[in-house]
Amino acid sequence: MNNDKTTGELLDVLHNTHSATSLKAYREQHTVPEDTLAFNTEFSRLLEYHHLSKADVIRRSSLDRNYAYQLFNGTRAPGRDKIIILSIAAGLSLKETQRLLTRASEGILYARSSRDSIIIYCIEHRLNLISTNEMLEDEDEEILK
Repeated sequence: MNNDKTTGELLDVLHNTHSATSLKAYREQHTVPEDTLAFNTEFSRLLEYHHLSKADVIRRSSLDRNYAYQLFNGTRAPGRDKIIILSIAAGLSLKETQRLLTRASEGILYARSSRDSIIIYCIEHRLNLISTNEMLEDEDEEILK
């Protein structure tokens, strides 16, 4: 797989693909198996990259331990708020959080959304879950749960 191209560049290549043969060549060169795009696969990769343990992230997330492990092993699919909670608990960047949301087919954080703008601010400023929820509550927005 060729990782040198951005998603936009790949869309341009696809736009200029006009036959089944060239589509097959594109798929062989630029795509990965669906299971490698899954939330749990990406989250595990990020935990390893940041030298974080699942137990520490679960503790900081306040999620039920069994439920969190089901998310980690792929037997349950996380919702948007759970992904954000885990991202904050792991101290992930906004870019990493957006990638996890995308992998789980959940909506990315949107800067024009009042609630999302607060969450983005909290992620960018590395606030923990309690501080994030306090800020959301202070602004009369739904907390992360």
